[in-house]
Amino acid sequence: MFKGLFPPVPTPFKKDGSLDLPALQNLIAWLEPNVDGFLILGSNGEVAYLDETERQKVLAAAREAIPESKIMIAGAGGEATAHVIERCRDASEAGADAALVIAPYYNRASMTPNVLETHFMTVANSSPIPVYVYNIPQVSGIAHAPSWFSRIGMHPNVAGVKDSSGDIMNFTEIARVTPNGFNLLTGNAPTLLPALAVGAHGAILAAGNVIPKVFQAIMAAYTAGDMTRALELQRLSNPLSYAVTRDYGVSGLKAVLRLLEVSAGYPRAPLLDVDADTNIALEKLLAGVQGIV
Repeated sequence: MFKGLFPPVPTPFKKDGSLDLPALQNLIAWLEPNVDGFLILGSNGEVAYLDETERQKVLAAAREAIPESKIMIAGAGGEATAHVIERCRDASEAGADAALVIAPYYNRASMTPNVLETHFMTVANSSPIPVYVYNIPQVSGIAHAPSWFSRIGMHPNVAGVKDSSGDIMNFTEIARVTPNGFNLLTGNAPTLLPALAVGAHGAILAAGNVIPKVFQAIMAAYTAGDMTRALELQRLSNPLSYAVTRDYGVSGLKAVLRLLEVSAGYPRAPLLDVDADTNIALEKLLAGVQGIV
């Protein structure tokens, strides 16, 4: 079971859009002392803008930079079941410890709970590494119900969920109806503390790339029973968390990392870099959380 903080690492690109693998490895090395593992090729990794060869290069470079003592989760979602299985196998060969799989959503109207259950079960049957369900309805348009998780969670190779919905009621029900040992990971930083309170074991947070010590401190304070401190840190971190997800997305995330003088590169087209006014706003938000732990 994965516990702790796992940032979804952005994939650095140069201004011309080409991959910058040395920058990726430098980013991982900068984060490594303060995190428990990494998600590579997630939404914040701009995985939708990578071809298959690039995906494999990113996985190889990441695993080379990540110590064996630290977990590597690899995004392996896709539209066709066969393609997802192949990506799970590629991730395993690259040294990933688990695969994160989003629901196929191009033919969203046809993605009934039964279709999705069959898809995930088939992937889990063939994947050489554990499979995590990526529940992110704001991207996929598909919100997996707790009753669906109660069935899919019985599969021995479906290890858990990354729930980025921010829906604490739904997350609470998923925690209640899934088997003991089902790994509950929240992907929503502004609701980290409530997620811990209802059973989350760890977190995959975009803002964990920029303020990992703050989120580690929230988890430590919660574990120690210091709810006053945990709540204080949660409230202080939320504006920046919203900025690098809901407000400015991966472009904002990369801009904040550049403000920290960490080489995260630039977004790949069609995404655009932030403008000067946004950069100033992000700088103010970053200043608001620096030094609080």
